[in-house]
Amino acid sequence: MNLFYADTSAIVRAYFADEADHQALKAILLEDGNAVVSSEIARVEFASAVTAAARAGRLSGPEPFLNRFDADCGPAGAMALLRLDPASVLGLAHDLVRSHGLRTLDAVHLAVVLTDGVRLAGKGVLTLVTRDAGQAAVAQAVGLATM
Repeated sequence: MNLFYADTSAIVRAYFADEADHQALKAILLEDGNAVVSSEIARVEFASAVTAAARAGRLSGPEPFLNRFDADCGPAGAMALLRLDPASVLGLAHDLVRSHGLRTLDAVHLAVVLTDGVRLAGKGVLTLVTRDAGQAAVAQAVGLATM
């Protein structure tokens, strides 16, 4: 199965119409019927981004965005959230921080891709969808496709 793993940097852009690449990311992650996953930490990061945008006056209120995200990650939604397995992810994330200087949550997302994402994709193509240049560079260095 071909699988897209969405980092929160790409997810936010898929929901915010004024962001660069909004239409393309919305199509890939939410509309085209692709197999898309992210870590459950994306829900927390997304809530943080949405509430910050609302506080800054960029949105009239966070609830429509938060409700839409929850629906999109629900049983009939376009994206599945993977449970964070600390035993398999945190040690690898620690190694990624030490060896590549990634920020904490970027390393956690990448560790989820390298564990659960690889397992779920099987022999299919696994692509990390991110708008974080540093995370993309490390992903490519460890052999992952990025978009």
